[in-house]
Amino acid sequence: PVRMGNDTEGNALTLCVYSRKSGRLIKLDTDARALLGLSNGGTNFCQGLTIIVDDRHGKLPLSPTKQDIAFGEEANGDIHKDNLYSWIGAIANCYYNHHCLKFNMQKTYLTE
Repeated sequence: PVRMGNDTEGNALTLCVYSRKSGRLIKLDTDARALLGLSNGGTNFCQGLTIIVDDRHGKLPLSPTKQDIAFGEEANGDIHKDNLYSWIGAIANCYYNHHCLKFNMQKTYLTE
């Protein structure tokens, strides 16, 4: 999704999950900060950050229509879901802070 020059879309963190098993985008969350356990108040993670997850080995359980992730279809699906989104959130937080520190925590430089 293109958002940086688009005034109608928000600039919050977007999560895109692609499945090689189905060959397409299976999940799009235009503000995934809460889902990933990241701060969703203020302007943190609002500089057009996009996270792309590629289910390269086809390990994510898909819904019967193959248009969403179906964690409920597997044993311990809730644990799988929590672990997946926790790891994605931790990695996003690490990279976001790394790049903010490069610019002395001035987030406006992240959008240029």
